[in-house]
Amino acid sequence: MNFNKRIDKLRAFMEKERLTAVLLADPTNQCYMTGFEIITYSRPIFTIVTKNECILIVPGLEEEHAKLNAEFNRLIVYYEHPEKAKQGNDPIEIILNCLRAQNGERRLGIESRSLPFGLANILQREDWKLTDVTSEMINNRALKDEKELEKMRQVCSLAVDSIQAAFRALKAGMTERDIEDAAASSFYQKASNLYPDASLFTGGMSPSGVERTILPHVFSNLRKVDLGDGLIITRITSLDGYKGECERTCFVGEPTEKQRELFEIMVNAQRAALDTIKAGAKTSDVDEAARSYIQRAGYGEYAVHRTGHSIGLAVHEAPFFRFDDASILKEGMTFTVEPGIYVPGIGGFRHSDTILVTKNGYEMLTECPRSIEELIF
Repeated sequence: MNFNKRIDKLRAFMEKERLTAVLLADPTNQCYMTGFEIITYSRPIFTIVTKNECILIVPGLEEEHAKLNAEFNRLIVYYEHPEKAKQGNDPIEIILNCLRAQNGERRLGIESRSLPFGLANILQREDWKLTDVTSEMINNRALKDEKELEKMRQVCSLAVDSIQAAFRALKAGMTERDIEDAAASSFYQKASNLYPDASLFTGGMSPSGVERTILPHVFSNLRKVDLGDGLIITRITSLDGYKGECERTCFVGEPTEKQRELFEIMVNAQRAALDTIKAGAKTSDVDEAARSYIQRAGYGEYAVHRTGHSIGLAVHEAPFFRFDDASILKEGMTFTVEPGIYVPGIGGFRHSDTILVTKNGYEMLTECPRSIEELIF
């Protein structure tokens, strides 16, 4: 990834807004600027971008990890063991010392949704005027460069392979957790062989039956799949921080006529959304295309969530395919397209695909069976 280019772009924004520095607390934004991705953030990590430096502040247990995997000009470490605590054990004091050393106006860029309230108060007591840079970070992350798109294609291919492994394992009598295990095992085996030095993760859900498929987000459990059950199998994969998502509604045994009807409405709504996508379109138009199809079919009240979301270093990113989000689509953006219908007594129906916005349409990144006849097992 071209981290220097990202820093340069942020510095151009800083100059325009007369910011002396930007303080990043959001882990995903820090990963975007430095490439540093860790397992847990229970200990604070911060990145400070100034006119001359990118400073990464990490706890001692991440020191070697940062040296190995992160891009920065200066690494400052705080410690929580007595042997080195005298070198510094307070990340807030480190931040203040770094900022006090800067020349220029006391104008600091921060992320309003991520900066701890207590730290904001301390900075303001130090006479720093805080300016929110959240929108700038969102806009920068939404547009993927060629290296990011290569990573997105790779991780989406892994998502498709993972969901197809779930299909191969699927049969009556197995539990939702069995489906998860089959998909995850296949992912880790293939991904580890293809990308042995990468950071890898997979997750998902496999709700089954009439009562559980109407829950759009629910952990898989030990419910056994019966003949006639519908399922919504979701696979989310991560490769070096970049995410791919693929979901399919499928059936064990023959679906009922009502299940077939709702499945086809969902598939056609997704097709309507996809047909709307191209550079220059509004995100709200994509939601409207899917939602109006579902409304005309008489099920508008059961389409309870947005049609999709941007995806990249986070699974859910802005902008969104939502009725009140009028962002403009641009080439290089990546989204999920996933209109859903959830009818009590019948079940839930949702496909999700990850796509890349192109000049005149989109590139499908999760090519996977989608017709009902292909999804009966």
